[in-house]
Amino acid sequence: MRIAILTVTDNGYALAEKISAGIGGQIFSKGRDFERMKNFVEEIFTKFDALIFVCAAGIAVRMIAPHVVSKLSDPAVIVIDERGRNVISLLSGHIGGANDLTLKIAAQIDANPVITTATDVEEKFSADNFAARLGLMPVNKDAIKAVNSAILRGEEIFFTVGNARLDLTPRNLICGIGCKRGTSIEKISRAVSAACTMINQPVERIKIFASVDVKRDETGLIDFVKKLGRDIKFFGVDELNEKISAYKLAESDFVKKNIGVGNVCEAAALSVAHGKFALPKTKFDSVTIALLWEDVALANT
Repeated sequence: MRIAILTVTDNGYALAEKISAGIGGQIFSKGRDFERMKNFVEEIFTKFDALIFVCAAGIAVRMIAPHVVSKLSDPAVIVIDERGRNVISLLSGHIGGANDLTLKIAAQIDANPVITTATDVEEKFSADNFAARLGLMPVNKDAIKAVNSAILRGEEIFFTVGNARLDLTPRNLICGIGCKRGTSIEKISRAVSAACTMINQPVERIKIFASVDVKRDETGLIDFVKKLGRDIKFFGVDELNEKISAYKLAESDFVKKNIGVGNVCEAAALSVAHGKFALPKTKFDSVTIALLWEDVALANT
């Protein structure tokens, strides 16, 4: 999950640093210039998987309101007061992962997690949360409400409630990958396996790999992908740099100096398709990997 932490005050920035140290995430501050922050939110709303606002809830609501579309596609949005007393799951609690992230942050900074989704309040199973954790996408939004309402009433469900049908569609898992020159197939295999284990998915769930053009002749990488029976797409430096700019991706100065682009794995994955990161850029032995759940066609959004 790629996380943006947004703050407009010095006190908020100090808390943002504490949060970033615990869960990762890029900090963005526009001082007290709320108009600049509002414009910035418009720019990044669909580019990050989660937005964490360290400010008043009203400010956050006004900044995201024009961009909210659907629980199936909106990023997770969390609001934290500047004292770090309350962590509020505001948007996309289940599919976007805001509820789980809220609990994680609250535990880290010793705050009160505020979660208001009915199934969570009643400590019940929810269809959309179940789908998100398995890398599935509900494609009938109206049916989510019907199924979850039945669960809250205590009814037995088989993912069919009356005339409401909820389809859970597998999402493609894209692996963006970069590696040092001459990295062996064994090291690449171990890194990919470790990355998939971190998101509780088998390596076979990966649909396609992606990297930078200069890796076209990287024997260990090519042999690994071939052995797995998958394809790999390669993208030029200019195309990757466009994604880095559009998605505000963090860069490595060392890698940029050597190959002309400072973020291979995340930029390559996003060059294949738009989606949400199951695993942001993560370093292993000589290998850097990012895993992206591709967005699927959304029905009734």
